Amino acid sequence: MSPAYSTPARSSNSQRQPASPRSLRALLRELDIQPPDRVSFKLVSRWAAKHVWRVKIGGTPWAYVRYLLGSAERYPERWRHMRLGKELYEARVGPRILGITSESEALSGRAAIVEAALLPIPRVVLESRAEEAIALLGRLHSCVPLLAALSEDLTEADRNGFSPLANLFVETRERWFEAVTGRWLEIGLPQITEVTQIISVLLNRLEAIEHSTSRLGIEIVVPAHNDPNAGNFMVNRQGALRMIDFEGLALSNPVADLGIFLTWYVDKYRHRAVLANYPLAEPDAALARMRVWVPLRYIGIAAHWAARLSRARNIEAWQFATDSVDEWLRGACELIFSGAVPGNLNRTLTQVHESLLAYPVLWMDDETSD
Repeated sequence: MSPAYSTPARSSNSQRQPASPRSLRALLRELDIQPPDRVSFKLVSRWAAKHVWRVKIGGTPWAYVRYLLGSAERYPERWRHMRLGKELYEARVGPRILGITSESEALSGRAAIVEAALLPIPRVVLESRAEEAIALLGRLHSCVPLLAALSEDLTEADRNGFSPLANLFVETRERWFEAVTGRWLEIGLPQITEVTQIISVLLNRLEAIEHSTSRLGIEIVVPAHNDPNAGNFMVNRQGALRMIDFEGLALSNPVADLGIFLTWYVDKYRHRAVLANYPLAEPDAALARMRVWVPLRYIGIAAHWAARLSRARNIEAWQFATDSVDEWLRGACELIFSGAVPGNLNRTLTQVHESLLAYPVLWMDDETSD
């Protein structure tokens, strides 16, 4: 076996190429999965280390095949999230697992999992079932097997000093003041000076709020989904609410899920009542922590779009990324300052947005885009 610090070998050509329907049928046989009728396959997602196929019966989704571009040993972190599907299902959080293998013979040694298909749910229906969604997140956060599995690589010192919010502050600063700043300067965008000034104001304000409300906040660490958007909520055949896409599953503060879900899908006046369905913390504690966590996430999402802007391939991508940076930073300002964006920040944001939209994007070519 290779040393733990060595770089995994690159996937073989056969592993990098999408699987054939023939090999996917062989996978179902290998896992002793017997579809009730003739199946068809469609590749619906193709990432650097994972492919996802939809399996249909009679035109209706019946299952999803997710496989890594190598064995479980080659992708241990991704495999851990894949194999935790069993715990997610048993906790009544994720889809039913039809079969799983760490190294499939049918797929040339790739790790794979087959999940029962869930049914999509419209956003308006999800909003009407907010109490059920919070209870579902409570089951996820309370799942002891998941907590144990995600904690197994942590030292005791890690556990004693682990602070998801402190880590999020550090990560957000690094993304803006190192990654994004370096990239914008590299391609000659002087607006980064004004943008980072705004980021400094917002982070300093959030740190002040954190110091004043920390005694009221939730100070526990739980297994969190970390992306509770409407597209990741579905229902099973019995109509019960479930979640998908656990790529970001990690130990975090409960508000990593609760705060974003409530902010996006529940009217503010209902937050306290909806949180009555959450078993691990009092509503006031969750609401206090939300004051910092949610706008900090918004600033991090703005950094994502700022990075995307620097890699824009065409004017449409440039404009969309520019609009997204402005939208998420304004959203953060509104949350932090409890309403309208303060006049000085509003003026600076407007100037930056307009100047970026008018910027002559002469640097865009195949050599600088990726």
